[in-house]
Amino acid sequence: MKYWILFLCLITCVFGCQTSIYGQVSLLSIDSLYMKSIDLYYSQAEIHRDDVWEGIKLGPVCLFRDNGPAFLYNHPKPPSSMKKLSDKLYVGKQRDLKLFGATQAEINGEWTAIVDYGMPGYLSEEEVWAVVFHELHHVYQRNHVSSLEYDNPAVLLTYPEDYRNDAIKLYEQRLLLEMCNEQDRERLGDLVNLFYSCRLARGSVIGDYLNYDIAVENFEGPAFYSEYVYYDIISGVSEPLKVNFIQSHFFNILNTPYFGRKNLRERHLASGMAMSLILSNFYEGWQREYYQDSLSLYDFFISRFSPEKINLNIDSSYFKMSSFYTGLAVDNHRKSMERFQDQSGVRLVLEFRSFPQFRGLDPMNAESVDERTILHSTLLSLVGGAENKLFMTNRKALTIYEDDIWFVNKVVMILPRNKIEIKDDLISISDNGLNLKWKGKVQTVEEEEIVFICE
Repeated sequence: MKYWILFLCLITCVFGCQTSIYGQVSLLSIDSLYMKSIDLYYSQAEIHRDDVWEGIKLGPVCLFRDNGPAFLYNHPKPPSSMKKLSDKLYVGKQRDLKLFGATQAEINGEWTAIVDYGMPGYLSEEEVWAVVFHELHHVYQRNHVSSLEYDNPAVLLTYPEDYRNDAIKLYEQRLLLEMCNEQDRERLGDLVNLFYSCRLARGSVIGDYLNYDIAVENFEGPAFYSEYVYYDIISGVSEPLKVNFIQSHFFNILNTPYFGRKNLRERHLASGMAMSLILSNFYEGWQREYYQDSLSLYDFFISRFSPEKINLNIDSSYFKMSSFYTGLAVDNHRKSMERFQDQSGVRLVLEFRSFPQFRGLDPMNAESVDERTILHSTLLSLVGGAENKLFMTNRKALTIYEDDIWFVNKVVMILPRNKIEIKDDLISISDNGLNLKWKGKVQTVEEEEIVFICE
């Protein structure tokens, strides 16, 4: 009751669907929806946390909308720029905190679950809060599971695009989907033998890159499983609608043909979820044991079912389809580069005297277009000391690197010339989705290209 009184007192003026809070940020109706419900859904998460993942502890949450408000909840040290709304709730601006997507990040030194509720595709609050629980699981991993190994996004960008690996992976994913619905232990054992033998066969094709698959399953599998279980618990839609969403969002990826690097991380996010679900079907309380162990999720799964290597007899159609579509995937990288080069505007080349530091990238929406060039389409954030910064969202840029994607020599963007300001040895750009300030010197200015040497 106290919270509702406080909430009503904060509404000082209403014009259509916008509300102003302390002059801090204007709220739309969707913002008010999540501001009012955050207390309820976090309380539900506390009630059901052990039903989802035994022993999990919940950290702080930050819900936001791009170019809108950010609501920080249950955080022990909120930033001073945020305004207090209740004992646990604070409001600020998304752009001040530089939030992006669904992830985890440190806010004032505290790992925090971060989710953009304004992203397209959500049909209900329950879907958003299931994603929040996913990110809360990651916060728990970072705070309490010291032995956990994380996937390296650099590997995702150079992962081999080999049709043989794709063919066996498609078969392997369908085995996992079948195992999720198998209750007979003897039949399950036969399927696990096939799954295990697929992994060994793929390892002979891609070698150590198989460790990338295992790392994604290890980190993302339990979190995606938690998202699934939490949604299943709290969703208030009818059973047919719930089943349809669960199948489409959580399981269909295991039965969808992807090739090359397309949706590679999501595929193993789903396979890790499937292994978690299979373990839950046959081993009660396995979660605590798993996080106390030093094994990866895959190795833990194998240790519980003790499979044997058997001969694989995969239908040749898997390989014929993969040969064709994996070849197309490789060709699409060339086409992506051509589309980038065909943009109108001036080519801006930033050359770095020393390697900038990465603050963010989106490996699932970046492409390795050749052995030294990455095309970024959704997120790129670089810094050089305290003053030099590049922050890009939903724009395209190339990074050209030396030996490893983290060591960037150049950034290339194509922009309208009137958006680029160079004055007193400082280049500045402030445009929709792009903010750049970097000290240095102009090397060349031509009609189609500007080269700027960054300090």
